[in-house]
Amino acid sequence: MPNTQKASSKTPKDSLQAAKEKASPESSRGEQLQELEAALKALANENQFFETLIRGLPGIFYCFNDKLQVLRWNRNVETVTGYTEEEVGSISLLTLFKGGDKSLIRKSIKDVFVNGEGLAESTIVTKDGKKIPYMFTGVSTRINGAPYLMGMGLDISARKAAERSLRESEALYRLLGERITEGVVLAHRNRFLFANEAAASMFGYTREEFLAKTPESMAAEPFRPYFLELYEALESGAAEERTFQARCLHKMGNELWVEGKANFITWKGRPSLLLTARDITETKLRELSMQEEAENLRRENVNLRSSMRDRYRFGNIIGKSTAMQEVYELILNAAAGEANVIIYGESGTGKELAARAIHKMSKRADQPFVPVNCAAIPANLLESEFFGSRKGAFTGAHSNKEGFLDLANGGTLFLDEVGELDIMLQVKLLRAIEGGGYTPVGGNAVKFSDFRIIAATNRNLLEQARAGKMREDFFFRIHIIPINLPPLRQRRDDIPLLAEHFLKVYSGGQGQAVLPGKVLDALVAYDWPGNVRELQNVIQRYLTVNRLDFISPEPVQAKAPLSEAMENGADLRGATENVEKALIKKALDQHRGHKSRTAESLGISRKTLFRKMKRLGLS
Repeated sequence: MPNTQKASSKTPKDSLQAAKEKASPESSRGEQLQELEAALKALANENQFFETLIRGLPGIFYCFNDKLQVLRWNRNVETVTGYTEEEVGSISLLTLFKGGDKSLIRKSIKDVFVNGEGLAESTIVTKDGKKIPYMFTGVSTRINGAPYLMGMGLDISARKAAERSLRESEALYRLLGERITEGVVLAHRNRFLFANEAAASMFGYTREEFLAKTPESMAAEPFRPYFLELYEALESGAAEERTFQARCLHKMGNELWVEGKANFITWKGRPSLLLTARDITETKLRELSMQEEAENLRRENVNLRSSMRDRYRFGNIIGKSTAMQEVYELILNAAAGEANVIIYGESGTGKELAARAIHKMSKRADQPFVPVNCAAIPANLLESEFFGSRKGAFTGAHSNKEGFLDLANGGTLFLDEVGELDIMLQVKLLRAIEGGGYTPVGGNAVKFSDFRIIAATNRNLLEQARAGKMREDFFFRIHIIPINLPPLRQRRDDIPLLAEHFLKVYSGGQGQAVLPGKVLDALVAYDWPGNVRELQNVIQRYLTVNRLDFISPEPVQAKAPLSEAMENGADLRGATENVEKALIKKALDQHRGHKSRTAESLGISRKTLFRKMKRLGLS
C-alpha cells in the first residue's frame, strides 16, 4: 500500500508549517497568532478523530517500527494478549508468536515493508499461554522519513471452528458415502451432482461414467415420467420423503430393479434430490414370478371351479356325479401345494389316474412321474430298486444302476399299493423323505433327491399302523392329504358316460357303437366289484362277442323302493315309511353322508331331514 501522506491533500500539520513560514517581521503579530491557533485546533481535532477510530476498531490495532517495537496500540491489544500498557511498549511484536507462526509473521512483516501491504493468518499466544487464531492485515507508511507498519488483527476463532467442523463433517459424510453399501446419489433436475461408488457399480459404471449420465437415461422407459412426478412432488412440498421402486437400465443393457428413498434438499442454493437406493432385482423377479404364478393358478382355479358343476371329465378321469366333483376339488387343492398325498380306493377305481392328474397340475408337471407298484417288487430287490446300486454290489451288478428316487428327482414318486412296503424299507425311505438322503446298495456316498410322494392303496393304512404292519411315523409322513375315490357302485350316474367313452375308444374307427337300453340298464344295475377297470373290460368284450359277460353270473337288479315295501307286506303307513326310509338312505349313499346335499336332492330342508332320519332310525 503506498505512503498514506498525499501531496495533494492539505493536512492540519501542513497548515501549521505554513503558519510558521508566514511568520515574518512584516506580518502583524495578531494575524500570526490567529493562524497558528487555527492550525493547532485542526491538528487536535484530527488526533481526536483517529483516537476515537482506533479505540472503536473491533480487533487489535498496532503501529510498530522496522525493529518490531510496538509504538501505538489500542486497548484491545491489552485485553486480548494479557500484557499491560507498560509491557506492550517494552516487548517485541514477535513475543506474541511461537514456533512456525513466528517465522510466518516475520516473513509477512518483511513483505509489508517491501510491497506496502500484506495479510497473514496465525495464532497469538497470550501472556498466560492461551492460543487464539487471528488474521492480521498491515500497510507500510513513512513518518518523517522513517518506515512504520500499521496493522489490525481480527479474532477468527469462530471461523476456524466452523471450518474445522465443516471439514470434519465433509470427511464423515464422504466416509459414510463411500463405505455404505447402498447407493447414494445427489441430483439437480436432470443432472447428477454426486454419486458414491456403490451407486455407480450398481449400474455397472465407474463413478466418472455415472456422473456423465442423466437421471432420465438411467430409468426404463415406463418409469421416466414417474421420476419427474416424484421430483415435482418433493419440490412443491407435497411430500417430504418418497419411497420408490423402479425398473432401471444397466450399462450392459439388461434391466434391474432398484428400491430406495428420495428427499428434497437445498444444495448450494439449488433445489436437489438426495436418493438412496439398493438393488432388489433378484427379490423383485422372484416376487413377480410368484405373483404371476399365483395369478395363473387363480385364473385356472376360477375356471376349473366355475365349470366344476358341469364337468364331465377331469384330465383322463370321467364322471359328473357329486362324489367325483368332490374328488376333483381335492385334486385341485393337492396340486396347488407340495404336501404328500395318499389316495384310497378299491382296485380299478383309477388311483393312478388321480395321481397323474395331481402331478400334471402341480409345479412339477415338467419333471418325471415315476410309478412304482410296491406289491410287484421282490423283497430282495426292494432296496436296490428304490435307492439304486453300484457296480459289483451283488452278483449280476455289472454297472451302476439308478433307483426310483434318482429317477424321480424334481418330480413325483407314485407308490401304488404302498401298504405292501417292507417295514425296514419304510425306515430308509422315511429318512430320504425327511431330507436325510439315501445310500445306493454297494455305495458309501449319501445321495439326495427332491421328490414328492403320492401314494395309493386299497387297504386301511391306519389299521395296519395300529397292527404294527406299517410304521406310524411313515404313515403320518405320507398321510397328509387323503383322497378317497368312490367305487363305481356309489356313482352309478357316471356309468353311461364311462360306457360311451370306452365304446368310442374300442370302436376301432368304424363308427361308434350304441348300447341298447336293456344293456345300459344292466350295466347300471351291476355292482362292479372290479370298478372302472372291470367296466372297461366288459365293454371291450361286448364289442368283440356282442354280449355282456360279468364276473358275477347275474347282474344285481336294483329294486324300486315301492316294490320292496310291497313285498314286505307292510300296510299303507308302514309301506310309506319304508319307501321314505329307502329314498333317504339311497340319497345319503349317493352324497356320501353329506346332509345338506342329501336334503337338497330330496327337496326338503336340512332340519326336516334330521327329523325324519331320527324317526326312521337312520341317525
